[in-house]
This record gives sequence, structure tokens and C-alpha cells, in this order.
Amino acid sequence: MVAVLLVGGEGRRLRPLTDTRPKPMMALVDRPFIQHQLDHLRRFGIQDVVFSCGYLPDQVVDYFGDGSALGMRLTYVVDPFPLGTAGAIKNAEPHLGSGDFLVLNGDILTDLDLAELQAAHGISGASGTIALTPVEDPSAFGLVRLHPDRSVDAFLEKPAREDLLPGEPFNINAGTYLMSRDVLAEIPDGVMCSIERDIFPKIAAAGRLFGHPNNAYWRDIGTHRSYLDAHLDVLTGRVRTESPTGVRYLGVGAIVAPGAEVSGGSSIGAGASVGPGACVTGSVIGDGVKVARGARVDGAIVGAGARIDDGANIGPGVVVGDGARVGGGSSLVGTVLVDTHAHLQPGTQRDGSQPA
Repeated sequence: MVAVLLVGGEGRRLRPLTDTRPKPMMALVDRPFIQHQLDHLRRFGIQDVVFSCGYLPDQVVDYFGDGSALGMRLTYVVDPFPLGTAGAIKNAEPHLGSGDFLVLNGDILTDLDLAELQAAHGISGASGTIALTPVEDPSAFGLVRLHPDRSVDAFLEKPAREDLLPGEPFNINAGTYLMSRDVLAEIPDGVMCSIERDIFPKIAAAGRLFGHPNNAYWRDIGTHRSYLDAHLDVLTGRVRTESPTGVRYLGVGAIVAPGAEVSGGSSIGAGASVGPGACVTGSVIGDGVKVARGARVDGAIVGAGARIDDGANIGPGVVVGDGARVGGGSSLVGTVLVDTHAHLQPGTQRDGSQPA
């Protein structure tokens, strides 16, 4: 079976971190995020993968190459312009073989049992099967309502309370699909088209789209908060990955000085340093970052090559872009984004939790 990984988006919700890299190449503990997806596919015997690229594709190609280092066969397709999820799948059609194929959104961390998904797809005889994950509140997502035989009844985008039925399960699209080749015939060539909004409703109306509810781990890493939480989930083993587990992760060449503290599921990138008396808690520190003497980083994300100077305080919700510098004695708290390569003067005070 061939799998298509949709990795073409710009990851705007993750800026400034995605100013310099595509979202799938953001580090998640010890490897690029998308390598976790490749590891997942490989565990189920899937070796042929097509990357459907758009934004900064060379970084993906240069890192993974032909896939031989992973024991896989990787192919790359670059959309000539934004084609949407369905258009990107159609653009990959020449590489999809003659049988069923998998499609995975490139920002989903999951340990979904792909063998169970395949079995459900085969039993139903569906043209498409959508993995579904339960949520407590579907109002921020798209609710997928099923008939008793698990064929899709309706899609409700961000439903209001009055749209919900008493006692119904709140299952949302989990971003993993198993499709038969006849779905490709429904997708127009060379135009922007959404698999979720344009194609799925059409094949659901024909009774050919089924859902596969499951309780596997699932997380969309598309926001700063979720990206940060994903590190803790990996380190605690809440999701199955090939990454190390433990109370913290230190990349190759990372240095934690005597008297410094790194804890709370923090991930420290390769070549980064945490100076004497500094404290990093529940944070992601990128490659080559310098957290200087007495600085504190708590519940924040610091991009590669950035510098946090002596005594600076970086609080929960703060995101510092690649190569930026936060001057000594500064205090940043709440939702504060520091642009890529920005330089904040010593003593800068910003509180993103307060109204402007």
C-alpha cells in the first residue's frame, strides 16, 4: 500500500516558528515531526510514501532523500500552486499504484492501528474510510455523524449546541483516510479542491463513505500549545513513538551547566546550552539556543539559534522565533510572539495576558 503525506501547508498558526521551516520539519523531541509519521507507517509495513509538498519543499527532500536510510521508498510531488487537500492527492495520482491508498494530514500525531482501519475499510466495501477520534466538545471541529452501519450521514462544521443530538458521540475527522482509487475520479485535475468539503460530502451522499471511530492517541500539532503538549506526550509515552521517554530530553551536544535545572518534560535541542542558575521547565528549546545565567523559561517555545540573556524571564505562552535575542532582565509572559531574528533590548517588559 502507498501512503500520501499532505505536507504542503504553510503552518501559519505556528509562526514565527514556520517562517524558516515547513511545519512537518519542526522538531518533536529528537526528530522532525513528519519522521514520527513515517515511523508509524513503517510499523505497519508501509514502505512506499509520497510526500505532497508545497511550502519550502527542499527542506523535506534534502533531509529524507529517497528514504533508503529509513528502509522506505519516498517520492516527492510539489504542487505548482496551492491545490487544497483533494487537489494535492490528485496531483500525486501517478505514484499511487493500482490499489487502495492511505492519506495522512501532515500535522497529526497518532498511533492509530492502521491494520484495523484497513480491515474496516475492506468489510464495508467503502470507497473511502475516515478515521474518527472522540472529543468532549465538537464546536471547534467538524462533527462527523454516522448511520448505524457507520456510513457517513452528515458533516457538521463547528456545530452549535442546538445542532447536537442528545447522547450522540462527538466524533471528528482525525486526518487519516483509506481510499479506493475510484475516489480519484471524483477529483478534478489541476484546480484547488478540498477533500473534506468538496469530495467527502459527494461520496457520502452516494453511501460510499464510512467512518472508523477509535480511541487511539490523536493530536493536531498545528498550534503552539498543542505542539508544546505533544513533546510531553512523547516523553511520557502517552503516544507510541520511536523517541526516547523520560523527564526531559537533551539533544546531541546539549549542555546543562552545574546549578541549572531542566525539568517538566522539557526538550533541549542539539548544541543548546542552559547556563548556571538557569531554569527551563515544560519548554521546547531549539537547536543551538543559549539560555544564559539565571534566565527562566517556563512553558515556552524558543526557536533554533535564539538567545535568552542573563536573568530574562520567559513565561507560559511565549514563542521566540529562530535567531531572536531577548535582552537580559526582560520579562515576557502570556501570548507573546517574538519575531524571527528580532532583538529585544535589555529590560523589555511584555504581558500578552493583558488587553492591549
